[in-house]
Amino acid sequence: MARFWFSCAFAAMFGVLPAAAATLALLVATNVAQNGNSSRAPPAVRTLDDVFQLGRKADFVAAWRAGSVPANYQGKDFDGYLLSLGILAPMTAFITNNLFGPFAIWRGKSFAKSGAAGRNRFGGGSKKRGFAARVAASQLDHQPALVLDYSDPEHGDVLWGQILFMRDELREVAPGVLLGLGSMGATGGMPNCAPFVLVPSAEASEP
Repeated sequence: MARFWFSCAFAAMFGVLPAAAATLALLVATNVAQNGNSSRAPPAVRTLDDVFQLGRKADFVAAWRAGSVPANYQGKDFDGYLLSLGILAPMTAFITNNLFGPFAIWRGKSFAKSGAAGRNRFGGGSKKRGFAARVAASQLDHQPALVLDYSDPEHGDVLWGQILFMRDELREVAPGVLLGLGSMGATGGMPNCAPFVLVPSAEASEP
C-alpha cells in the first residue's frame, strides 16, 4: 500500500511540474509583452505622483526609454517604491519584501560617494545586497543607462548576483526622479523586467 501511494505521489509530481512550468512561461511571456513597443509615446512624468498615476507597465517603460542617465546620484540615499504594474507585480513584491532582505521590507538604494557602488536599503535601517554601478548599454534598448550589477566580484552579491544574475537599469526622467527596471538573468533577463522608482531621501550618506 505504501508503494502504491508513493507511486501516486511521484506521478502527481511529474504531472504538476510541467503544468507549473507552462504557467510560469505564460506569465513571463505576458509580462514581456506588457513592456509595449519602442514606438510607444512616453507619458509626461515630472514627479513621483506622476509615476504613481501610470496605469500600465507599457507607459512606465515608455517613460523609462525617454529618460537619461542619472546625473547626480553619488553619495545619496534614495527611497524606493515598487510599482504594481505588470502581471508579475505581486510575485515581484513578494520576492523583494520577503526573500531579498530577507524578511525585511525593501526601502530603496544607497550609493557610495564615488558613485561606483552601492547597497540596498531595508526596513530597520540596514543596508545590504551590494552592487557595482556604471554607465553601460541597456539590455532592453541598448541605449545608455546607469546599470547596477549585482554579479560584480568586488561589490556584488553571491546569491542574487552570481547565481541569479540580478541587474537593475536606471534612467532619470525629471530631476531626482529615477525610473528603474529590475531583472534577473535566471528568470528571463531585462525583457522580463519589474518597474520601480527612486527619489532622494532626506539625508545622503555613503554606504
